[in-house]
Amino acid sequence: MNTQQERVRAPYNFFRMRKSYTISVFALLALLTVTVAVVGFESIANKLVLYVRVARLYAQDPPKKIFMPLHMSKSRIANTWHAPRGANRLHEGQDIFAPRGTPTYSATRGYIYNIGQNGLGGQTVSVIGAGGRVYYYAHFDSYAPGISEGDYVTPQTVLGYVGTTGNAQGTPPHLHFGVYTPTGAINPLPLLTDRLITQKSDQKKVVPSSKTRKAQKVSDVRFNSR
Repeated sequence: MNTQQERVRAPYNFFRMRKSYTISVFALLALLTVTVAVVGFESIANKLVLYVRVARLYAQDPPKKIFMPLHMSKSRIANTWHAPRGANRLHEGQDIFAPRGTPTYSATRGYIYNIGQNGLGGQTVSVIGAGGRVYYYAHFDSYAPGISEGDYVTPQTVLGYVGTTGNAQGTPPHLHFGVYTPTGAINPLPLLTDRLITQKSDQKKVVPSSKTRKAQKVSDVRFNSR
């Protein structure tokens, strides 16, 4: 091939390569669009709906009282708010001791905004309520069947079951309950009020024996959970 032929063919090769590249890019973009539409669109839409609902909650006044997360008396809670936890950490919540598997209810109305696991809390659920308050439930042995992020919850909604996950391993089963405002953690104890004995739920319940209740009282005194 002479030099003149090469000069003529070179631009043609370039445009052919550019055309092939353009087609590949458009094919990739089309594939990504279809993938988002099929797999992720519903998830993205649900997140957007949740954000709108949360924004509305921020405009509301937070409740002055919230329900005990467990069917037991508030008087059984040993106040561990700001108890030392290690060298440089304070306890930001209250520990409520109960037999393993005891149902834990939402303390208030709101939306589940996180279900997840971490080193301190183990299996946890976070619910956001009026005023932008976040209610944090930790150390679950297991989650309630069927709950998911974005769900609307009420004080009759079971979130999970008391356990010892996270840094609660080696301690008696208990729920760590924390309340967080937009400016930081607050003590949940003054907010809590006992549930009515007549409240019912179709979720599984654990009724401790007299022997278990006696052992539980000893645990409440001996341990300040993590």
